[in-house]
Amino acid sequence: MKIRLREGYMNYDEFVKYLKQDKMEKNVLLLYGEEVFLKAHSKAELLKKITPAQMPEFNVFEFDGRKYDLKAVDEAIEALPVMSDSKLLTFRNSMIFTISGKDTATKEYKEFWEKRLSDIPEDVFLVFDEEKVDKRSGLYKKFQKQNAFAEFSYLSENKMINWTIGLFRTLGKVISPHDAKYLIEITGEGMMAVKHEAEKVAAFTQGEIQITRADIDAVVVPVIENKVFDMVDAMLSQNAYAALSKLNDLCSLKEDETRILGAISSSVDKILTVKLMTESRLDRTQIASKSKIPPFLVSKYITLSAKYTRENLERLLTMCVDTDRNFKLSQGDKTVLLQRLIADFAG
Repeated sequence: MKIRLREGYMNYDEFVKYLKQDKMEKNVLLLYGEEVFLKAHSKAELLKKITPAQMPEFNVFEFDGRKYDLKAVDEAIEALPVMSDSKLLTFRNSMIFTISGKDTATKEYKEFWEKRLSDIPEDVFLVFDEEKVDKRSGLYKKFQKQNAFAEFSYLSENKMINWTIGLFRTLGKVISPHDAKYLIEITGEGMMAVKHEAEKVAAFTQGEIQITRADIDAVVVPVIENKVFDMVDAMLSQNAYAALSKLNDLCSLKEDETRILGAISSSVDKILTVKLMTESRLDRTQIASKSKIPPFLVSKYITLSAKYTRENLERLLTMCVDTDRNFKLSQGDKTVLLQRLIADFAG
């Protein structure tokens, strides 16, 4: 079955079907998106399909980062394959599809690809594996019209839960949807993090089949954002004791105070953003897209945003800005300043 490309665009499910075709419709492909687990898996499958079987040492070229020899790229593209029907060039984080910022590729590299992408021989495969892509960039728009690209987005909450349940099944374990959701929330970083922690939990529960929340808590260390999320909830509930207790836990783990404050500000800002979006009647998919919150975490932000007023969230955000200013002016011990922030807001 031939996959009809929407101006070259594919999501993960479409890309899986695309790989099953006998012949690749496009020989230049861009892989990007925040779900690095799906991207890495898909890239591996793609390379299995298109890597030349004959003389790979002469027909496969790898370029990493923003700076590489453009002359070497030109020569690799133009030279005939050695005892093979095709050649493969892979580029990882070339940054040519971004617009600005310190990590973007230089003008020289972008101008090179502006011309070169229109002139790739049919026996040459190019694969770009990018961490950052700006859909407003000229190269992206040009790529969109001429080549194929696959976007690997975070899974929805339900898909993520089902995938996690299936993952534990492959490990010989059973986990409830509720506990799967809990594991997803405290890891907070997508499929790769969940897989890593699930394997730890499975190893810990050697003689047991059913995975419980207690098993998860015994071996999984929640990411700082999840710990801070609970602390912010306590602050907004005016429970200074609980918030200070959670702060002490973070400090005992040697978490940097500036990072803690940044996570508090980020959490409050996301809760406020979600509140404004729900008041504007946006659905969960729209909220995830516009706020850049992973879809599998949106529901907990919606739940928390409904509990508190916009005024309270804005007041806490302002107090975070004041605390950050005091951090930079070195006005007192940073841990004490965080304690004062909690006491002043929730006390």
